[in-house]
Amino acid sequence: MSPPADPRRHDLDALRAVAMLLGILLHASLAYVPGIPWPVQDTQPAPGLGLLFLAIHGFRMPLFFLVSGFFTAMLWQRRGPMAMLAQRYKRVFVPLVLGFCTLLPLFDWVITHPPGSAAAGAPTVSASSLTTLIRTRDAAGVAAALAAGADATGIDAEFRIPMITLAALVGDVDSTRALLDAGADPNAIGSDGNTPLHAAAFAGRLPVVELLLDAGADPQRRGPAGSSPLDSTKADAGTTALIAGLLQLELASPETLRTDRDAIRALLASRTGESTAMPVPPPPDLLTRARDAYREWLISPQFFVPMPLDPSPQSLLTGMTLNYLWFLMFLCWLAVGFAAVAALATSLRLPSPPGWLVTSPAALLWTVPLTLLPQLFMGLLSPGFGPDTSAGLLPQPHVLAYYAIFFGYGALLFLVENGAGTATESVGRRWLVPLLVALLICFPVSVATMQFPAAGALPQVLYAWLMSFAAIGFFRWLVPAESRMWRYLSDSAYWLYLAHMPLLIVLQQTSRGWPLPGVLKFLLVTMLATAILLASYQLLVRHTPLGLLLNGPRPRHLPARRAAIRSVS
Repeated sequence: MSPPADPRRHDLDALRAVAMLLGILLHASLAYVPGIPWPVQDTQPAPGLGLLFLAIHGFRMPLFFLVSGFFTAMLWQRRGPMAMLAQRYKRVFVPLVLGFCTLLPLFDWVITHPPGSAAAGAPTVSASSLTTLIRTRDAAGVAAALAAGADATGIDAEFRIPMITLAALVGDVDSTRALLDAGADPNAIGSDGNTPLHAAAFAGRLPVVELLLDAGADPQRRGPAGSSPLDSTKADAGTTALIAGLLQLELASPETLRTDRDAIRALLASRTGESTAMPVPPPPDLLTRARDAYREWLISPQFFVPMPLDPSPQSLLTGMTLNYLWFLMFLCWLAVGFAAVAALATSLRLPSPPGWLVTSPAALLWTVPLTLLPQLFMGLLSPGFGPDTSAGLLPQPHVLAYYAIFFGYGALLFLVENGAGTATESVGRRWLVPLLVALLICFPVSVATMQFPAAGALPQVLYAWLMSFAAIGFFRWLVPAESRMWRYLSDSAYWLYLAHMPLLIVLQQTSRGWPLPGVLKFLLVTMLATAILLASYQLLVRHTPLGLLLNGPRPRHLPARRAAIRSVS
């Protein structure tokens, strides 16, 4: 009798693992890319890594959710809806809760306690304590905290901005002076690529602007979008309200703010020769009005709630409560949504879609238009490339809808494959063609137009779909059958991603001042972090209760069919 066919999809298992591990590569690159929010800014930047970040970010999570939809449908068919939901609860929701209680506090701690941040023998003052003192305008407390070892060059953990920039935004002259006296750089580049002078000019803090200029702040320093500190005074009322709301910043009345900005603009123009003329904005089109209305809803006060152990409220929609574990909450929402849709489809006895509509290039005719709608609302809080990050306790609707389309396509792909047997072999069969089109056409056009939502939406959506199809085809060719190496990598990837962030931050902090090229440090940090994480998986996770929770049982010798059924996720 011939052995039973192996039901495990080794190619998609490996692809899902690689999609998760690319997250380590992506996060490792951020310390070396100026202008991107990240807790560590290396002294040897490598701006070219920004293209690597964009290339990965533009398709990684859409691909991950696509594959997750495939395996969710597989689990639903093989075990039933209740067993599928129970498995998702155990393998996704429980790790999310445990990670929220352990990994995220550890992540926050390593951010606020970088190596060497406190003076030798002096008590350590946390960055969160210094942030509170600055926000409450307690200049005496700021001076005392700095004397006790607080890091004047540190960053605010919540918004990833330097302390000197936070003080400039708040407008406390004495706190700003204390930070400058303690070694803060008046030209410090924040995670958004701007300086304290940009911040003070935006917030209308004239005395702080004068102090920073006297301390050597460069009024001609440009931000990532080419804007000068003087340009920051020209922000319109909507932009001002948006940024002030996100930063939980109290500004002067509109009349006072306007007067202070006029004075700052005149002062800076006398140093730089720039024009003080205010731009006349064009009348907003329909898309702009829709984006503005939706953004106002996202940041509305109704979503701000007090958080335990946090001195200020956080938004349920736009906060960073779940940080890099946000995708686990999305998986929970999508699993529940899939169960509801599947139950409805079963009760209505809806037929499976025709295979060609899912597996042929005709799939782009419906997936791209569907994805365009949520894509048009990306970049509301800051211009960017690819999908937004939604790390609040509630998912931002446009981001959830975006990933739900990829997730749903993956589920349809399984249903079609299950009916036809070989359907996914035609997805990405000529994988090199979509890969080249995505990288050589869609990606450059997307990067060039990412500041313009209407123009950039289509190439960004095409890039995500074409890269996903190419990845499926490539891994179908690369991993056609079971491989011990790929199996091990597939099993370990979940743990590696969950645990990588605190370790990565520590390695980036430790190597921050090394006199090595940024690209070399990026490679060293990535390889060292991966090696340590793999060792921790083998020694602390693989055959322990934690490994059982994350991946199910992993005995060394298990028949292929039983192993596949146990590890479907």
